[in-house]
Amino acid sequence: MKTQRLHTVLSMMMIIIAMVWGSAAQAQVKVGSNPLNLNPDAVFEVESSNKGFLFPRVSLTSTVSAAPLSRFVSGMVVYNTNTVNDVAPGIYYCDGFKWLKITAGGVSESPTANWSLNGNNNTNSNHFLGTTDNASLRFRTNNLERMRITSNGWVGIGTSAPNAALEVKGQVIIDSLLDGNTATDNILVADANGRVKKVSTSGILSGVQKKLEVVATSGQTIFTTPATITDISRVMMYRNGVMISFTMNNANSIIAEIPCMSGDEIRIIQIL
Repeated sequence: MKTQRLHTVLSMMMIIIAMVWGSAAQAQVKVGSNPLNLNPDAVFEVESSNKGFLFPRVSLTSTVSAAPLSRFVSGMVVYNTNTVNDVAPGIYYCDGFKWLKITAGGVSESPTANWSLNGNNNTNSNHFLGTTDNASLRFRTNNLERMRITSNGWVGIGTSAPNAALEVKGQVIIDSLLDGNTATDNILVADANGRVKKVSTSGILSGVQKKLEVVATSGQTIFTTPATITDISRVMMYRNGVMISFTMNNANSIIAEIPCMSGDEIRIIQIL
């Protein structure tokens, strides 16, 4: 009889505990001020006018590592205290596969995804400033575009549509140039469209002068000039490397002052 009564009492206690537990499981929880003023849509609510909500502080090691948690859990929110790899102190939440940092500009893949106006640290060779789609990168000052890097990598300064790897619309000043060598270096020139090109110094000289080299015969004095003579002062005559005097014979020839010997090397240079 006693055993039956004990069984009945235990059964009633189990029913009461189950009812209380079920009620508690469905109840809302509020911490802080006005505990009886519950938001009907909130399971857990915190209210305070002079205190904040302190997230659990953990030391993350990377956005792609769940540690110190055992696994990634979607919706998990923590405050990271560590600065290592691609994480820095701040609030992170988990999307189920990685940690995402919550910043003033929104949610970023890493702490350096949004570049700071005051400089950046913890950057590496994978970080960059630019676009990831087929769009140009524009730079402005005073809300006016000053420079553009197009999607194909061409740079325009003062123009939004560069026609070369670098196009500058405006004057260009180049300072502190190294000294050149006229024997080996090239000269920069610009065509009618402003496109810069290079030509060799020999090409420049060949474009403004002509020369003629001949081997004289015994007693020869008359030699043909490289081009029609328009100004006798622009013609120079050399005999075996030494400049000699001459006179004009006609529009296409000159007369050496001294007759040549057989085998003399004659060079006539004419500036056009």
